[in-house]
Amino acid sequence: MAIEFPVKPVTVGPIVGHTTATTVRLWGRGSTPPPLGGLQCYGVAQLLEAGSTTPAQARYFKLLPEDDYTGSVDFAGLAPGRTYAYRMGYFFSGRELLQLQPPTGLELQGASASVFRTVGAPGSPALSLVVGSCRHPTPGLEELVNTGLPDRGDRIFRTILDQVEGGMPTDLLMMAGDQIYADMGASSQSFAQYCASYQRSFTQPNLRRLMSRVPTYMTLDDHEIADNWSMDRLNDPRLGDKELAANKRRFMAALEAYRCYQVVHGPALQRRNEPGLTNALTRYWYTFEAGPARFFVLDVRTERYHRAQPPELIGARQLHALREWMQADRGGLKFVVSAVPFFPDLTLAGWALGERNDKWAGFQLQRQKLLDFMRDEGVHRTVFLSGDVHVSLWSELKSTSRPDFRVHSIISSAFNAPALSAPEFLFELEGLLDGQTDYTLTRHGGYTQVSNFTRLTWKEPTLRVEIFDRKGKRLHETSLNLDG
Repeated sequence: MAIEFPVKPVTVGPIVGHTTATTVRLWGRGSTPPPLGGLQCYGVAQLLEAGSTTPAQARYFKLLPEDDYTGSVDFAGLAPGRTYAYRMGYFFSGRELLQLQPPTGLELQGASASVFRTVGAPGSPALSLVVGSCRHPTPGLEELVNTGLPDRGDRIFRTILDQVEGGMPTDLLMMAGDQIYADMGASSQSFAQYCASYQRSFTQPNLRRLMSRVPTYMTLDDHEIADNWSMDRLNDPRLGDKELAANKRRFMAALEAYRCYQVVHGPALQRRNEPGLTNALTRYWYTFEAGPARFFVLDVRTERYHRAQPPELIGARQLHALREWMQADRGGLKFVVSAVPFFPDLTLAGWALGERNDKWAGFQLQRQKLLDFMRDEGVHRTVFLSGDVHVSLWSELKSTSRPDFRVHSIISSAFNAPALSAPEFLFELEGLLDGQTDYTLTRHGGYTQVSNFTRLTWKEPTLRVEIFDRKGKRLHETSLNLDG
């Protein structure tokens, strides 16, 4: 007989994070303990096979104040492609973890509850994922026309959830940046302010339910810190000491909140099961696999230096890892997630040049070398996924010297689109890729300005691209043959 154990539902989450064929990482947030009594905040999670009420596995985990009472817990020994139920909650106790009752035999009264599905075994042929970015906080065009949309920024996640619950296979959700807009309105400066932005964003009911069911992967873009952020703001000689110090405080606060709310449920956090090394974090870029595909999720914000000679969007270590990752499977299906578009470029100049150069267009030598490497090493079936620009489209790039080489770019933005976004003519969609040699833009399609998301479905050797609006209407559909 299980012992009833009162817990509270997590205040943010739960989020199903990095999930493989045999493992899952679950994340949640507790709350501040009462001021008196010497109590600590703990999380507890139980894993159940669907249809069963008996926990198969259970774990306690600490929820610390320096992490804004957030944390994640791992479960292993799962079966590929199987549905599991889980419970997660938090509680306060004056005891240490080793003094608590074993969590497997507890009946968690009041816990958050949901289900998830492990991905197929490595090499399985099918894959379907949703990709999107940018939950812009201002009213979009649809809302200016129709004032009856009180759930701004959250309605689209109800649509994705409807597809999932309707039986549409969804192996993962890729959120490619700007999960929060911490620099708008009451601009965040402190750790507490950044955390409050995440709490507001991640507790929207539809997004919350979606992330509690579908394995969710994230990466940061500028609005997790400040608009068009680059690391130059920490050492620019044109800035005074006071401004440099303020930039540093802001950056450190933003990255700490990013670690708590986005990083620790993803693959970048490495648990080594060694004292003092259980939460090793040495970088913000990461890799993972899902079925037939491999993913490299870039960090394009914390290593970028416009003032470097030449400018660098990603550092040498990350670039080296990306190249090795590409060489390891030259002909396999590969997704490179870059929060800012790899191509096409924006045709902006003058006062707007900074916006253009915020993308890969501002780092042309590094882009040229990466393309040359891919071409010369015979790296095929590579698709760049990105967001940032508040429109969605796909495009194809080919080599003029080696016609069998091609790269595809899929931009998916925005989950909640602002009223004004770049018209199609501002994108360089044909001809030689600006600043590069040997690479020509050959095809494009799917240009979308309203709030939307993109669903990608792989069936050898074709990638099906579908763009849906916030209410679920399919706006565009195409099939990209990655081999020809």
